[in-house]
Amino acid sequence: MLYKFSFAGITFEIASVSMLLGRDHSMLLMLTYLVLHGISSVLFSMAIALIVPKRYQKPRVWLWLYLIAFNFFMPVIGLLCALIAILTGVLWPKTERGAEFDTAMAPRFTTIGKREGSGFHGTRVRAQLSNSKVPLSERLNALVAIQNTPTRSSGDALRRLLTDPADDVRLLAYGILDSKEKKITQRIAEARLQLGVAEQGELRAVLHQQIAELYQELIYQNLVHGDLLIYSCDQMRDHAQMALLLNPAESGLWFMLVRLELMCSNVAGAQQAIYHAEQHGFSRVRLLPYLAELSFLQKDYERVRQLFSEISFNPSVSAAPQIHRYWTGETR
Repeated sequence: MLYKFSFAGITFEIASVSMLLGRDHSMLLMLTYLVLHGISSVLFSMAIALIVPKRYQKPRVWLWLYLIAFNFFMPVIGLLCALIAILTGVLWPKTERGAEFDTAMAPRFTTIGKREGSGFHGTRVRAQLSNSKVPLSERLNALVAIQNTPTRSSGDALRRLLTDPADDVRLLAYGILDSKEKKITQRIAEARLQLGVAEQGELRAVLHQQIAELYQELIYQNLVHGDLLIYSCDQMRDHAQMALLLNPAESGLWFMLVRLELMCSNVAGAQQAIYHAEQHGFSRVRLLPYLAELSFLQKDYERVRQLFSEISFNPSVSAAPQIHRYWTGETR
């Protein structure tokens, strides 16, 4: 097609130019020339469009209009200029651009997660906080560094600082603990307000579960102690049971009660919660450690040994390999 369009365009262009070279200069001759020249311009444009690089071919209609106008208003020279421009765009050295995307190495998979606040960096921070001989500015920086770590990891260190001789350290430690506790208690208060106006049983079940989970967070993060801990446990138990009255098939809530009752050493309550969790489809594999703990509280040590044998043990995953070896009788 390229050669056909080019040959036809050249033919019409030669015919139009030859008419201009004649002696007749009438208006009809001029109109005939313009028609022939226009046809040759269209043919040349179609030929050039075939060799234009793909990145210049869109929008195609505007490309054709540009080439037709270029060839029509600049006879012969327009064709040469268009070809030179295309060759320049194709052959001219391109400016080197950095890769927009790079290939990243796949992260290494680890089977055991490190708790925040642990490890070398966490140990160094704890040492700075507990050593009153460290400059105050460094201790404050270390305190700021652990304020976003879970209180379950940093809570003990923060509470020890409540009796620190440095006022700034005491105030900052108290502020961190108080801020984390208030965030959760504020959410509990908001959920209680919603519960007070909720009428639908399904919504009330969701709100009771949400409140129970928030109290669980207070307990899990070690934000409450003493009487407040007892009160939080009672509230968590009450709201979990209210949610289960409305939706007894919620196995996750039964599992929450399992953990709570075992923490409170309530053997009967833990046994009942484990039974219902299993009945409603909760994973037995996840319940095995809690079944072992329950059997230990019941002083059924043979049952504990059987459950530890049932637990699939992986030294790289287990958080307490010594306990597993003790109950199963395995050696290193």
